[in-house]
Amino acid sequence: MGISTSPALHASKVIAAAAKAAKRAKAKDAANSEAMTLKDAVSVLRAVEVAAPTSAYELTVTTKFVRGQTVPRGKISLPRDARASAETVLVFASGKSVAAARAAGAHHVGGEELIPDLLSAKLTPTKVICTPTLLPVIQKQLARFLGPKGLMPSEKRGTVTTNVGSAVKLAQGTMNWKGDRLGVIRAPVARIGWPLEDVTSNVKAFMEAIKLGTSPSSEQPTAVVKKKASSVLQVFLSSRQGPGIRLLDA
Repeated sequence: MGISTSPALHASKVIAAAAKAAKRAKAKDAANSEAMTLKDAVSVLRAVEVAAPTSAYELTVTTKFVRGQTVPRGKISLPRDARASAETVLVFASGKSVAAARAAGAHHVGGEELIPDLLSAKLTPTKVICTPTLLPVIQKQLARFLGPKGLMPSEKRGTVTTNVGSAVKLAQGTMNWKGDRLGVIRAPVARIGWPLEDVTSNVKAFMEAIKLGTSPSSEQPTAVVKKKASSVLQVFLSSRQGPGIRLLDA
């Protein structure tokens, strides 16, 4: 014997579904009405942070991310450095490379004698560079110490090199970015007191890097492409005390 559905019950389900759809549409319209252009968002946040011109504008980028994908990450040299403090660069080098590293502006340069000071936290670099000849020693004594901090030199990152001068200059001007386990990327991109032109150029440069780093390459094998985040969904600009404002033109 089949189960029949009364016309009244069917009508109530239709009405409930329509109400839910209308509610979702209303919420979407409300969200869209709060979105702004970058120029307007900067003006709002600047008014909020009028007493803190050195505080940062922060971008929050939501990427299309599903389980099994690798966490998006990369590095970029912004047109204007937005970091609150400069990088502290330590270079493990010997011979002529010592002079080259110092001339490029490295804060600490030396060989194995630097290891005890690193382990005791007397030296606290934010970037570590190493020449190939010293790498075996550094790997043996510091891999477990520097690795978890993301500071272990590697050829892939360009921090194991014979051209330490160029590596030091690159380290001083390069900012690393990384998404969380949901693929959301957050980073300071400018300062409240900067001219709009500088904020705009930094935001555009950062977004170009994010889009490049979260889009599958047509040159990669299909198996690899499936593991990459694919696109940017939403972008918000915020400040220390200000709201998160969705950007229409990022």
